Amino acid sequence: MILANLAAVVRPLRDRLGSLKAEARGVALVETALAAPFLIALLIGLVDTSRYGAAKLTVQQAVNRGLEMSMMNGPTLSASSIQTEAASQAGVDPSNVTVTQTLECSGTSTDWNASCTSSQETARYTQIQISTTFSPTFVLGSMAKLYGDANGNIPVSVTGTVRIQ
Repeated sequence: MILANLAAVVRPLRDRLGSLKAEARGVALVETALAAPFLIALLIGLVDTSRYGAAKLTVQQAVNRGLEMSMMNGPTLSASSIQTEAASQAGVDPSNVTVTQTLECSGTSTDWNASCTSSQETARYTQIQISTTFSPTFVLGSMAKLYGDANGNIPVSVTGTVRIQ
């Protein structure tokens, strides 16, 4: 009698466990709940990385614009004009832009406004450096602070040099 009662209890339990094993409803929801945090973190990282790349590209284009101005206008263009234009293009304060104009006479640096003797090779260079910071939208704590300052701001600096003469 006890065996019959035990069999009567075990059989429905075994049937129920078998049907649960074959059940597939809700599996996709559980898998999504497990994978979603990783996918969101990946998406956030991609957004900030793309924004950093765009900020760096903007600064690079500003440096290129200043160098182009220097090439087009030659040694008559003042450093302050290049600085103002490059700062405007980069969307930064002119104090973040450094323009260095160098004259070399046969490999020896001298004052920009000086002139080389006829026997010396003349080389004029313009160098532009723009420094600014990038603030990520999603500051992920120590990750942003690893590459940036205490506030999570990441430095962006681009330097370019061109020989104009």
